[in-house]
Amino acid sequence: MSQSSVPATDPAVYAEYQTTWSNLPDTEEAWIARAREVSKVLAKDAAQRDQENKSPRAEVALLKHSGLTKLLGPEKYGGGEQPWSVGYKAIREVAKADG
Repeated sequence: MSQSSVPATDPAVYAEYQTTWSNLPDTEEAWIARAREVSKVLAKDAAQRDQENKSPRAEVALLKHSGLTKLLGPEKYGGGEQPWSVGYKAIREVAKADG
């Protein structure tokens, strides 16, 4: 199956979350809590998306909106400046719902 024939998740599925997380967390606990929130959102339809072999475009957008993609970045560039240990914990939380 070519990449172009794989349907993408409709971004509108997660539109309500685009402005949900306006500020980045500032502690390890807050980052892990954010990852748990994202995990709960993704868990709702993870199995269905997997069965339908959908491209995760909307899910990637959700991760960006949540700020989790900035977790390791330097604070001076808008990142969370967290250590890798926090990054690994956040990844594990999200992966519990959607690997």
